[in-house]
Parts: sequence; structure tokens; C-alpha cells
Amino acid sequence: MKPILIKNSSSPNHSFSIEERISPHFSVPYHFHKEYELTAILKGQGSRFVGNNIRSFENTDMVLIGKNLPHHWHNDKDSDVPSDGVQAIILKFDSDFNGVRLFDLPENYQIRKLLDKAANGLRIYGDTFTKLVSLMQSLLTATGPDRISLLLKILQEIAVSEELEILSNDGYVPKTKDNESDRMNRVYEYIMTNYLGDISLAKAASVACMNEAAFCKYFKKRYTKTFIQVVNEIRISYACRELMKDDSNVTEVCYQSGFNTFSNFTKTFKKVTGTSPREYKTKLKKLGN
Repeated sequence: MKPILIKNSSSPNHSFSIEERISPHFSVPYHFHKEYELTAILKGQGSRFVGNNIRSFENTDMVLIGKNLPHHWHNDKDSDVPSDGVQAIILKFDSDFNGVRLFDLPENYQIRKLLDKAANGLRIYGDTFTKLVSLMQSLLTATGPDRISLLLKILQEIAVSEELEILSNDGYVPKTKDNESDRMNRVYEYIMTNYLGDISLAKAASVACMNEAAFCKYFKKRYTKTFIQVVNEIRISYACRELMKDDSNVTEVCYQSGFNTFSNFTKTFKKVTGTSPREYKTKLKKLGN
């Protein structure tokens, strides 16, 4: 999937931006930008794409995204959207604050190390998530020097936290300087429209205006995963959310997720999540009790 470049601009009175978004659905496409980004999802569920990592998400999802790292939050279907929409707080900042390299100061060495790690994307969870949401909500209305101090406090909280998960693997290198056509965006749309039903390598190659062999090479070079791996991970992301429902049936979820055989579903599910779908469902029930 080839991301698009989004150019952001801050207010003349602010060196970085923060906003709260409440909308019917996640509408920003698969994209990248030169700023760092901290996104907190307060309401909504679907699939999250960060680099070459694909996982399901629900409320209380938070990710720190490095410079030029492609990312996207996606609602799989209308029923995934809460009746009152989705809600997120998005903080964006650069390493250069109008010529002031704040993070290069010796006192901020932990933050500087954190931003290096953010190149692969970092999921933030647990008590750290709760603390950060409170700080981000305060930052939404802060003015003057309080904005800078809150930004530093947010980043320092992440820097010292152990409640972090690295998302994209080390082998992934964003192809953000690729000036080719939007063929991978067309492939992305094809995948997200059809992954629960009939989807084929031949059709994806056709959408990209390539033969199958060339397409496979092209796709893996840009995503470090095969076309089938990506489709299966999106399907498993969907299956995980379906299994969270109390009345869900593992066999039904298998076929609802686009798999034709239960054995392939189980094998793929375990490869992606490290556990079988039945074990996953059992663990969820225990957590709910």
C-alpha cells in the first residue's frame, strides 16, 4: 500500500498542533508526514495500520508515530462505528520548533531516545494511556508556556514507561520518496473493500496494472510482507473484534472473516496472534469475569 503525503501547518501562534476530532468515521487515508504524531483513540474500533503492522483496535488505543511512518485507522464496516461517531485526540509536533531544537537539550535525552524508537511506531497502554489522555485533554485548552511544559511532560511520561509495544518491524523501510503512480492506493482500496469476501492476487495485480509476478515483487518490496500475509492479517484483525462479542461463535467468525476452511483460519489466527481462536475466546471470557 502506497501512502500519500499530508502536509500539516501549525497556527502562527503555536509551534505544534493538537486537536480533538469527533466524526462519523475515520476519514484520513493511509498517509505519512514529517511531524511526529501521538494519537489517542477514545471511541471507535477497526483495524490500525502502522508501517507494516496491522492490528485490531478498540477504545483506549494510543500510538506514537515517527516521522514519515505511514499510518491509518480504518473502520471495517458501518456497524463498527458508534452511533455518536468516533473520537480521537491528535498531537503533532516536529523536532525543530521554529529553529529551536528543544529535544537536543541534555535534559531531554530520554525524550530524544524515545523519538528514535518511534520510527517503528509505539503502542501505549495501561496506566500510561490513562495518564496521557488526561494530559492531552489539558493541553487542548492550554496557552502560552504551559503548552510546552505539557508537551514535554507527555513525552517524558512515555519515555520512562514500560507500557509500550513496538509495532512495525526493523526490516520495514517506508517508501515515502516513491514518485510512482497511485497504484498501491488502488490496491489498498481493493483490499479494504473485499477482504471479507472474494479477493484474489490476480485481481489485485490487475488493479495495479501489473502481471502477478511483478506485482508480488513490487508489493513485498514496499511492504516487507506478501499480499496474502497482509490480507490475512486484516482478516484476523476483524476476527479478533468479532470474537470479543459475547454471543460470537468461533466457527461462524471463521467464515465471516473471509476464510474458506476452519483449519486455515485456525492456522493463520495462531500465526498472527500466537494463540488459537478458541483459546483467544476463552481468555476473553476469563477477563470478563
